[in-house]
Amino acid sequence: MMDYRERINLLMKLRDVVRANEKNIYQALKADLGKPEFEAYESEIGLILSELNYTIKYLSSWMKFKTVPTPYFYMPAASMIYREPFGKVLIISPWNFPFQLTMIPLINAWAAGNDVTIKPSEIAGNSAKLIYDMLTENFHTSRVRVMLGGPEAAMDLLDKKFDFIFFTGSERDGRIVMEKAAKHLTPVSLQLGGKTSCLVDDSCNLRETAKKIVHGKFMNCGQSSLAPEFVLVSEAKKDRFLKYVEYYIMKFYGEDPLKSPDYGRIINLENFYRLLDLIEHQEILIGGDFDTFEIKISPTVVAEHSLCSDMMKTEVFGPILPIVTYRTWEEAVDRLMRFQKPPALYLFTRDKNHEEYIKNHFTAGSICINDTIVQTMSPFLPMGGVGSSGMGKYHGKAGFDLFSNIKSVMKRNSTIDNRVTDPPYHDKLHWLKRLLK
Repeated sequence: MMDYRERINLLMKLRDVVRANEKNIYQALKADLGKPEFEAYESEIGLILSELNYTIKYLSSWMKFKTVPTPYFYMPAASMIYREPFGKVLIISPWNFPFQLTMIPLINAWAAGNDVTIKPSEIAGNSAKLIYDMLTENFHTSRVRVMLGGPEAAMDLLDKKFDFIFFTGSERDGRIVMEKAAKHLTPVSLQLGGKTSCLVDDSCNLRETAKKIVHGKFMNCGQSSLAPEFVLVSEAKKDRFLKYVEYYIMKFYGEDPLKSPDYGRIINLENFYRLLDLIEHQEILIGGDFDTFEIKISPTVVAEHSLCSDMMKTEVFGPILPIVTYRTWEEAVDRLMRFQKPPALYLFTRDKNHEEYIKNHFTAGSICINDTIVQTMSPFLPMGGVGSSGMGKYHGKAGFDLFSNIKSVMKRNSTIDNRVTDPPYHDKLHWLKRLLK
């Protein structure tokens, strides 16, 4: 079991390794996803360093055992909570944010004292190779191993016995992970996708709302489970909202976003053609241009008239934003209710009653009021889905707890025995009821 000093040394060394490879990370993300350097730092490198700094600062306090009260019935005794590592942990990471979604679980797992095996996504091949080089060249294989390869390599790992599995990916693959883990009764954390919802009410600042939605949706070309999957906006505000959306798309990415150095690309041709199929019969309101050679689709906004369409039944996971209209607040809430337990829910409002209603009546992995994505960038806030969008929270202290076995310890006095629970029970029940009331 790793002590505090070894854990801190691993985390501090990882911080040095990430900083030393900053340019290499930029290059890998550019090659895989066309990410501009600013976006790569904002959504990957910066978040990793923030998580490392936060964890290094607070790890000693997280590791301390905690004394808790003991029921009077069991006195004299002391009760404590200890956190210990699970042991051998498997992390399977995705391609859309290949560094952040590999390194932050690794940070949490190391902070908790675990030995880690990592399977990065082969789809982001340049990033996977760099992750392999960064970790295998700087850390002993007893603390971290990186396994490259395709789905067969992942299946081989899942057939092995681990003490905990952390998976980020699709709901379909999450089911496979759970099925494999069940054979060994291995606990799992799943970070999955879903229909991240976005509701715009009539009280909000429409211009600022459009700006924040455009930024959150089209960062990383929309290839994020936390990007808005659709926007609910009132019929009365729809046209104004669309004008602002169009304005900010042009402001952010220029008249031809396909040529913008600040706009990424689709990960591969398979996803590229899947997205084109989705918009083939849609009413395109903004965008719709594409470049097959560069594997790019411009920021695209479509009108969606049915909640049962292919667009609304599947996760878009790309730069296509459906607009769904409503007439009344009650109708908007009813439409939102059809998308249960998303990874995130966004509400844009100045109405306190609307805000409280959404916070108290909707279940989501996270809720953000009057912005998008930013709630996932704080190490102070737990990150993770719920229900079909996942299980288990990580980032910061929540991640340390996720990768720890939380162990209860009670120590009783060895010389005093005042229990009334031993047989015979004659005339003891009234004492038991008094003690346990």
